[in-house]
Amino acid sequence: MDRLELQTLRGELLNDCRVAVEALRKAEERWARQEPVAYEACAHQLSQMYNAVEQMGLRVAKAFENSVDDEKGWHGALLNRLSIAIPGVRPALLPIDLKPPLTELKGFRHVFVHAYDLELDPEKLALLLKYARQVADRLSGLVNAFIGTVAREQEIEL
Repeated sequence: MDRLELQTLRGELLNDCRVAVEALRKAEERWARQEPVAYEACAHQLSQMYNAVEQMGLRVAKAFENSVDDEKGWHGALLNRLSIAIPGVRPALLPIDLKPPLTELKGFRHVFVHAYDLELDPEKLALLLKYARQVADRLSGLVNAFIGTVAREQEIEL
């Protein structure tokens, strides 16, 4: 990886962070309205928030490992991959303590996207909002630490 590629990756990842944080903000606004249509909008934004995080993972996998297996279960495998360092290739992007809330958000996104008939539980949405906050509050710091470590390990001056 060269300087331009790393700078580009940093810009893309930070933009993904912005999208995730904005989706969380919208989800919280919708949930606060406490009405069925707003719960649906909240759920949609939570799904979008997780999509932004997953996009970050896909960018990292493409930049460093050059592939993501296109098979059943790759969404969970991606979370596992991002929480491990690959010596000589890249550090971990996500700390292990974010895997549980991200796994919950991933599961909800799957149900929300694929459910034929879904009644949203406001209490479950509140819990998912808590998980989303745990992730969103740390994303940009994690990206900056990740990029900084890559730059040091690969002796790239940013």
